[in-house]
Amino acid sequence: MKKTVAVAASSILAALMLSGCSGSAASGGGKKAEEAIYLGVEGYGEEDRNIDNKNKFRFRFFVGGREEVYTIDNGEREEDGVYAYPIQNILQEGYLYDLVVKDDVVVSVTPLDHQSEWVISGELTAKDAKTGTVVIGERPVTLTNETVVFRVDMLPGGAEVTAARPQIGDKVRAVINSNGKAAGLYIMPVADAYVPPVNGTPGEKTILNYLKTALAPVGTCLYVYGGGWNWQNTKAGTQAVSIGLPVTWTDFFQMQDSDYVFRKKNTEDPDDPQHSYFPYMHYNEYYYAGADCSGYLGWVLYNVLNEESGGNGYVMTSTETALTYSNNGWGTYTRDLKKPADHDTSAFLPGDIVSISGHVWICLGTCRDGSIVILHSSPTDSRTGGHGGGVQMSALGDSEDCEAYKLVCDYMSTWYPDWYERYQPVLKPFATYADMMSDINAGKFSFDVSGAGILSDPDGVRSMTPDEILAMVYGTDEA
Repeated sequence: MKKTVAVAASSILAALMLSGCSGSAASGGGKKAEEAIYLGVEGYGEEDRNIDNKNKFRFRFFVGGREEVYTIDNGEREEDGVYAYPIQNILQEGYLYDLVVKDDVVVSVTPLDHQSEWVISGELTAKDAKTGTVVIGERPVTLTNETVVFRVDMLPGGAEVTAARPQIGDKVRAVINSNGKAAGLYIMPVADAYVPPVNGTPGEKTILNYLKTALAPVGTCLYVYGGGWNWQNTKAGTQAVSIGLPVTWTDFFQMQDSDYVFRKKNTEDPDDPQHSYFPYMHYNEYYYAGADCSGYLGWVLYNVLNEESGGNGYVMTSTETALTYSNNGWGTYTRDLKKPADHDTSAFLPGDIVSISGHVWICLGTCRDGSIVILHSSPTDSRTGGHGGGVQMSALGDSEDCEAYKLVCDYMSTWYPDWYERYQPVLKPFATYADMMSDINAGKFSFDVSGAGILSDPDGVRSMTPDEILAMVYGTDEA
């Protein structure tokens, strides 16, 4: 269990609660409202904290200057008999929440994120000890003797909270009370606003928009095994059925660096839950932080086919994706895949989805020399050896002289410099990424764009080369 340090000051519970309550005063039925930081599952990584025992988990929160451990209402049972876990699918380690607790059971939570009217987030740019005022960004915030100050560190295996003193340049979040003053000031990661260089339009069912949507998370979403699935690891999670780029993906990318590991390598004790983000016990504690290959593809398809968040998702086992989409009547499926000799004779068209054993990727197109540009979420080593990776453009080809690899290097370095600083673009051999022999369900899916399928191609993208597509969507086409 992680240690926390309490301070000799009244707690943050004096802040105005979004539920209408303030402080820890009990309301009817023994309920009380509490402001808290979610720290993680009690005993995370222990053998009995596995998916089979998830109904009985207890959860750690930082409340009023100390750690509290609660159980959480598991919600209603769904058709398959598994609980829905609605609260567990909202909680994210190190983030602020307004809890409603009844008899030591959390019965509801409301995120207190940077979009809340009660939270001010940004860089601490000035402070004045005489007046008790700090400036967050350009906004002055008054501290009082009752204001508590903590540092929140978001670490694998559980967040940590310690007493701290704010310094100029710190990223902070201040929770404002009913008097307009800071009840609590938290030194914690606060992501800079991010607008992707290419983005899609929700609900626009064309191949062009599908590829634009697929490019939106490139270079800003890290690989998390189980990312995009729900907490209980059964279907699409909140992020994968959210319209728009999930802010938690960009948050997590910005708080990490090139040393990030989603799982330690086999030579470094991979079953060490305190130093990576892999779901060792098969439930997804870090479901929200990034995306695996199927979580990424599920998010892309949801954003192309829907205009509102919260519907039924499209996240499924990666190896079965191509076959499943074909069985849905969305297009054609084949296992007869030959290495392209050139663009004109290639069977790999823009938008095609290829499932291999344990992975799924999107084809951006075949170059004139037969090399292929792909989009996927894949674990790759960073320039410093961190086993991380994530959503990226990669190339399939014979050497770094192929057209696809040159394109990938050009666009990743130009449009995603923060990513490029961490990760060298990836070149994979065709035989590895089009291997149909290792799994009977592997194969390539192509959308039916004749008018009978779910997508159309009015822009003629299916006949274009990757350089033509990229020039069009990034606005680099000189014509």
